[in-house]
Amino acid sequence: MLSVVNMQMIRAYLIDDEPLALLYLESMLKDLGGFDIAGTCTNPVEAVRAVPEARPDVVFLDIDMPELDGLQAAELIQENWPAADIVFITAYNQYAVEAFELNAMDYVLKPLQRSRLEKTAAKLKNRFRLRVEQLIPAEAPVIRCLNMLQYERTEGALESFRWRTLKSEELFCFLLHNRTGVVNKETLIDMLFPDTEYKKAMTHLYTIIYQIRKMLEELNIDIAIDKVGAQRGYKLDLKQVRIDSDLWQEEMLQLGKVNLHNYERHQKLIDSYTGDYFGEQGYLWAESERHRLRLNWLHHALQLASFYAGSQMLTAAVAVYQRIVQLHPYSEEGHLGLIKTYEQIGDKLTAEEQRRAYQMMMEEA
Repeated sequence: MLSVVNMQMIRAYLIDDEPLALLYLESMLKDLGGFDIAGTCTNPVEAVRAVPEARPDVVFLDIDMPELDGLQAAELIQENWPAADIVFITAYNQYAVEAFELNAMDYVLKPLQRSRLEKTAAKLKNRFRLRVEQLIPAEAPVIRCLNMLQYERTEGALESFRWRTLKSEELFCFLLHNRTGVVNKETLIDMLFPDTEYKKAMTHLYTIIYQIRKMLEELNIDIAIDKVGAQRGYKLDLKQVRIDSDLWQEEMLQLGKVNLHNYERHQKLIDSYTGDYFGEQGYLWAESERHRLRLNWLHHALQLASFYAGSQMLTAAVAVYQRIVQLHPYSEEGHLGLIKTYEQIGDKLTAEEQRRAYQMMMEEA
């Protein structure tokens, strides 16, 4: 099981309607170190929609913006992605009281001063470290979503869920996918029972929720399905249970660039990607996240293969490139890297066969 106790990178999302101010803030955070920029946006309306997808740990947010000011945007962000801390950045200090009423972590005045931003960064790093160490034990249980859905109570001990129906499994997976917010009952009904009369569909929904809760209780899995509001919907409470796709991304951020000191850990990380996100189920609503994770894996694998080739670890480079072209058959970098590595080894025959196979595949595409 991957440990997150030593994780240092904090995912930050930056929102400011002034492009130059946005670039300056991004540059300062990168220079301070310890921050991974999950995204930037100059349009607050678009940013509110993008933040839940980016899943940042902190949102740096300008207050004085057109169409939707930072205070309004912060309320919407906290509703849709409550896990993120909010840091307001503005040229006007009269907003301070309102900002802290919204439980902002900090309030920084423009023009930005490095010494002031350092204090904010120190606060964030300390909060993030405590959150990881105190709330997420290194040996917390894990739900495996990559390839086959399983539950890992202790490292290496995998258990299968006991679903009564396929709809029960999909409902649980959909709540898991949307674990940061509330899923409306109507959304679940439209997904699971689109052609069923509403009252009957509601009965089916309540039955499935009951069956999942009972199954979790019987398996002694500490996960709850909370009902939110009289009619609003449901939210999955994972408590201390982690998700393997989250752990995989966190470990990748922690490692940084491939070098002689960490390449073996990078290799383990590449190998731990055992399949696509909900790959066995193939849910269409998960396709966006599935595609994003596949591209992250491809980008990381290409870096590792390039490092092996540049370090004359050619057998290892071939192995990684082969897996790349297997999982991403249309990756030009993967095919060309494999051909070049075969040539470095001196295996010109295999290099030529690989070149012809790639050319044929592209002609047929």
